[in-house]
Amino acid sequence: MPTVRSVVRASGTLIAVLLVAAGPVLAVPAERASAAPETGQRSSGTAAANSRSLAISITGMTPRTANQNSTITLRGTLANHTGSAVSKITVKVFTSISPFSTRSGMASFAATGFLSSSVLPATDQLPGSVPNGATVHWSASYPAGAVYNSSTVAVYPIKVEASSPAVASQATVQTLLPYWPGKTGAIPLDVAWLWPLVDTPQQGACAGTLATTELSGSVASGGRLATLLDAGTAWTQADHLTWNIDPALLSDVSVMRGGHFTGGSAACSGRFAAKGSPAAASWLAKLKSTTAGQPAFLTSYANVDVAALSHAGLDANIRSAYQVGKTVAGQILPNTFGTTGEGTGDGTVLRAAWPADGIADRGVLTSLASDAGIRTLVLASGEARSATGNFDNALSRTTSDIGTRVSLLLADSQLTALLGAAQPSPTASGKFALTQNFLAQTAMISSEAPNLARALVVAPPPDWDPSSGEASALLKATHDAPWLRAVDLSKLDREASSVRSVQLKAKQVSKAELSDFHLDQVRVAGNGASLFKDLLFQPTADLTNRLAAAVASTASSAWRGAGAAAGAQVTANLSRYLADSEDKVKLIANKKILLGGTTGETPVSVLNGLDWPVRVRVVAASPAGSQLQAGPLPDPFTVQPHLTHTVHLPLHSSTIGTTTVQLQLVTENGSPLTRTAQSLSVEVTRFGRSLLIIIGAALGILVLTSAYRLQRKRRAGGGRGGSPDKTANAGGAG
Repeated sequence: MPTVRSVVRASGTLIAVLLVAAGPVLAVPAERASAAPETGQRSSGTAAANSRSLAISITGMTPRTANQNSTITLRGTLANHTGSAVSKITVKVFTSISPFSTRSGMASFAATGFLSSSVLPATDQLPGSVPNGATVHWSASYPAGAVYNSSTVAVYPIKVEASSPAVASQATVQTLLPYWPGKTGAIPLDVAWLWPLVDTPQQGACAGTLATTELSGSVASGGRLATLLDAGTAWTQADHLTWNIDPALLSDVSVMRGGHFTGGSAACSGRFAAKGSPAAASWLAKLKSTTAGQPAFLTSYANVDVAALSHAGLDANIRSAYQVGKTVAGQILPNTFGTTGEGTGDGTVLRAAWPADGIADRGVLTSLASDAGIRTLVLASGEARSATGNFDNALSRTTSDIGTRVSLLLADSQLTALLGAAQPSPTASGKFALTQNFLAQTAMISSEAPNLARALVVAPPPDWDPSSGEASALLKATHDAPWLRAVDLSKLDREASSVRSVQLKAKQVSKAELSDFHLDQVRVAGNGASLFKDLLFQPTADLTNRLAAAVASTASSAWRGAGAAAGAQVTANLSRYLADSEDKVKLIANKKILLGGTTGETPVSVLNGLDWPVRVRVVAASPAGSQLQAGPLPDPFTVQPHLTHTVHLPLHSSTIGTTTVQLQLVTENGSPLTRTAQSLSVEVTRFGRSLLIIIGAALGILVLTSAYRLQRKRRAGGGRGGSPDKTANAGGAG
């Protein structure tokens, strides 16, 4: 089954073709345009240029929205790919007196270009001959009042056709024309733009290090992030933009401001030194100024795949990603998010989330509500029933499984797909098509129920990459369209809190989510990070936040789909970094000792090769049933960076023989450092006791012998008239 993202992108491509449907015939004189040949420019409209054909495109239309008094002027290019010069080319403009009644009708016209009935209000006969490979300009005009007469906001089809008697096939291209009759055309839609500043996370566990140099180009003039910030800055006040910002991006750009590193291994070696980026400093300063006091909300750090983490039971990762994200944002943009990372422009707290692809089930909703305090959830339209039933409306509401009320704001999926088709370097026809179709789509939504107050959320994809012209044109169109009224997201949030509650799907797992295998590696990395933090003695907040951020980056939604390989590398690098760090704390002990008595001790040393102090305890385990006891064990002790600390492990045995004792380090909390485990062979001989017995026996014999000899000497001395003492001192007779 295709993912929502693939369906949305496909419909966006379909919509981007532009087009409409039907009406009777009416001819109006056309205005001739210059047709001077222009070589070197390729036409790239809806009709793709192919061999042996003409290709036509629309590059502009004035006005973009018609009324009864408008004169519609279309402009474009025509390219000759037939293989020979072509003359007598006629450009015809077809439209209909009947507007579309549904968005599906617009989509059908976009797919086929079919008009069941049409009028021909304008033609243009191109003068002269168009050489093969050449591109020429065309234009045609007609009065809107001669064709259109809707009493409400409406959308009409326009189809442009180029033909010549010398060419068998015709070239066609379509567009859409919104129509606004005046003040009574419709109740304006409240439209809220989410303006995304999200990027692929660049940092891991190595301090001051970015994975690549890609971000430097993105924040520089003309780069993706610079374009989004520039357009957003220009229109944030007029269009009440709601900024959606990834704290990981803030951290990455902040690192770039000063000297930093790029690349390198998991062990933080082999890195390339880079100078501070003036572009990064300028970008971040502009962001601070632009978003201060403006409506904004944060993604989790690295915009983690909340749905995948929730489905895998990794709610602790969700909680940690939001916590570290708030900390980072509060430090870098305090005037936007405050020190707690929860500020918004109008003084209220907007705790919102826009999960990957706008998809979430009840379990994901509950995870966000309980682990991140989310009270506003932006979802793709179709994920929940709107407050107005069959009519497009962004407002809905639900309740999480922990009982919290959550506003649901439904971002229009067709608009998300349309905006996702934007290009950083579009053709003139591509730029025109994107903006004109955006206007038409919003006008069509308004025309469904023109007298019903409704809301619209416009949410571009997180990796949105429009050109500067497209981004600005879309925001200008939002401001200028009379059927739209720009508001910030918090206004819609308040309105959604009072509508009828609905239920999300109980379970919905997208195939686009991070794989089970990847999540297993995320779990391993997370456990490694927890152990490492337990090992450290009073680690700084900066270090613990860096570790939490590195773990969050392993679960970024950027690793979905084509990003899977990069995500696997990020996760593997963190696991290797943590394993290497644990290996730098070494247990040093004798491999074998000889215990000559029932008790003794052996020195055990701990070498700390880290840059931070650690606090550990030595544990020793004898085999079950063994008569050898190791301990009592010493209390936890601190080992300073790059130093060694030695303790003495007591040993006691009631029998002789050889016993293997398992030694290992554990953290102060008792978490084992399994990589420090080693064996100690203890041989108990009782040789010391035996020697004492032998020496004691020998001394006893010596004492008895001496006494016996003394007695004999005394007796011998008495028999010869000498005194016993003198005889003894003289040595006597043997």
